[in-house]
This record gives sequence, structure tokens and C-alpha cells, in this order.
Amino acid sequence: MQDVTVIGGGVAGCSISSLLASEGYDVTVVEKDAIGGLLREIEFDTGYHCDSAPHLLFFDEDEEAIVGEFFRRYSEIEPHTFHAKTYPTDDLSEPHDYPVSSENIARWDDSDQIRAELDEAPGKTDADYFDEFVRSQVGPTLYERYYEHYTRKHWGIDPSRITGDWFDFKISFPDAETSFFDGGAYYPQRKYTSILEDMIADCDVVFDGVTGIESDGSRIQALETESGDRIEGDIFVNTIDPSILVNTEESLNYRSMIIYGAHIEASERLFPDHVNWGYLPNDHDFTRITDYDFTPQSIPDGEYILTVEFPCFLGDDVWSQSKPWFDSTVEDFLTDQGIEMELLDSRIRRAPRAYPLPVEEEIETFERINGQLSRFENIANMGRVSTYEYIWIKDILQQAYETKDEITSAIRA
Repeated sequence: MQDVTVIGGGVAGCSISSLLASEGYDVTVVEKDAIGGLLREIEFDTGYHCDSAPHLLFFDEDEEAIVGEFFRRYSEIEPHTFHAKTYPTDDLSEPHDYPVSSENIARWDDSDQIRAELDEAPGKTDADYFDEFVRSQVGPTLYERYYEHYTRKHWGIDPSRITGDWFDFKISFPDAETSFFDGGAYYPQRKYTSILEDMIADCDVVFDGVTGIESDGSRIQALETESGDRIEGDIFVNTIDPSILVNTEESLNYRSMIIYGAHIEASERLFPDHVNWGYLPNDHDFTRITDYDFTPQSIPDGEYILTVEFPCFLGDDVWSQSKPWFDSTVEDFLTDQGIEMELLDSRIRRAPRAYPLPVEEEIETFERINGQLSRFENIANMGRVSTYEYIWIKDILQQAYETKDEITSAIRA
């Protein structure tokens, strides 16, 4: 049986490693930082924890049952009905439905104008770009108040440049409040870090940063690392930025994220009782706040575990800010909302390459870079970062099964 070397210890790297190890392959996982990637929890000195932003398992038990079957090997997973709200006035006392519903129209003084725009809107179309796709459903006023500024803040680019098929199934305009994922959402009873560590229990793990590859022209022979070591293998699976591996002057641009985690004592809950996160589309540096009362831990009454997400690029001022800046930013926001609070503990998690940009120029750059990597017959790419696709955990797991089958079929042939 051949040796497989997996680059990256996030959910993509750990899931493919688990599947290959169960088939009898000798698997080595090479990880620069720590096992878990974006799924690695924020741990507080107070003894509590939360995700680095909420990572839910949502899948259809019939069509995508493989997701549940796989994760149930490592943890019980519980179904949840998740609701969200959006706050276009930046006032937590004025929640609006999210996904944005037509019931929200009545909350605006110019509701007659908004309804007139909806009557003229063509409805869901096959538009290629985000702004025209959403405008066709909700008209210009609702688009500007709920979607435009949030999208620009989240991605850091003009919404008219955003392309891709992901928004076709992610953006809806229901009549009334609906759950965020319309059912089919699950959450594990164990920490994701523990789950991923168990996935690779039968693998060798090397903590080192990969800097390049050695090849004979058609096959990769070894990885080059920051420590100067060579890590050999017969087959390689890459889950990191492919521009790191090939000799190129081009680089891929990803949207990064600062996730601020806080354990607070507060005079009131931020959101309605059935809601777990809220979107701030307009006036703040952050986009989303999550309340983690859905996690399997006993949080005392009057205390809350929160994350606040600050999207940015690596060169932005937000990326370089210190923890006290994030503390004061969140404290000032809650104080302005009339919420009395005490900060019991806080952490910041810097997540580079959190999101590939759904922009034509960046996708074309990826295809050129990946073309250099894919000429080697013994490497496969999978995961959000390495395939430059905005995909979810269920999609990554399906990629893992496909990659495992491709590797096995190639060896047998």
C-alpha cells in the first residue's frame, strides 16, 4: 500500500486522512499550526469554548446521508432549528427577519415605494452577478438596506463583481420568518478539535509549514518545509493555497477574518430567545454576532458566549489591531445598545484565507496556478482553500469521498 501525504490539518485534510487510513493507506498529515483549521475552538480561561464562528453540519438525511454517517463515527450530532435576525438600523431592539422576508417591508416608512419596486421586479433570474441576482428579487431599496453594504463589508469588493453559483441557493426572499437553513441543521456534542484529532488518530502528524515541492517533472517526490526537512510520499493531497506549492509570481487573494470570542455577563440577551445570531449590515467593522447557547455546555444564566466577526484583508488596519481594540469596540457597541456588561474573558482568532473571493479575475488566477500543480499525476486538491471554492462542510466531505475513490481507482489501474 502506498504512502499518502496530506497537506493541511483542517476538516478537509482530516476527513480525507480518515477515509484513506481506514482503507489501509499509510497517511502522514503535515500541518503548520494546529489541528482543526477554521473549526478549531476558541478556549476561554473561564472553562468555556466556542467555534471560530459557527460551523454547522447541514445536510439532507436522504440525499446527503453520507455526512451524518461520517460524523456520527466521532460524535453524537443533534438536530437544531437555527434562526437569525438582521439589524439594518444597527439597533438590537429592531430585529428584522433573516433570511430577509417580505414581512420586513412593513417596518419601513416608505413601504409603499418598496412594494411598488417589488411589483416591477422580475423575480429570481439566472443573473451572473450578485447585485443583479438580488435586485431582481427584492428591488433597489431593500437591496441597498439589507444586502449591498453587508456584502461589500463581508467580501471587501463591489457586489457587482461577485460571481458564482453559490448565491443561487443561498439567497432567498420568503414571505415570513423562516429558519436559517430551513431544517436539516446539526451540531456535534463533542468539540470539533477533538473530532478532527480522532479522525487522524491512525495517521502520522508532522507539525511543519510546507513551502514548496520537489519533483521529477511529472510526479511530486517530496515536500519542502520551513524547517528544511523533506517529506516524501507516493501520493499527495493538498488542502492549502496552491500558490505556496508551485514556483509562481502570482498569488491568490483570499478574504480573511478576525474572530473575536467573548465570555460576558450581561443585563440581557442580545437577540430574541429563538435566535442565535444577528447580522449588522451597515455601520460597523463587524458583520455577525453569534450567541453560543446551542453548544453542549452549561452556561450560567445571565452569562453569554459570543463571537463577533471582523472580515478584512491581510493588509487592512483591522487585521493588525490588538486585542484591546477589539475589546473596546465590542464593549462600546453593547453599551450603546443599552446593555450593561462585564467582560469575563476574551480571545481573538486570526483566520487568513477564510474565504476564496468569488471574482472572475481571482478565479482565473487560481486556474493558472492550479494548472501548474495539476500537471503532476500524483497530487489532488480538495477543500475550500485549495480548490478556491466557497463550499461548506458537507461539500468538503463529499470531495473527500470522491478523492479517496479516485486515488484507490488509480492505484488499482
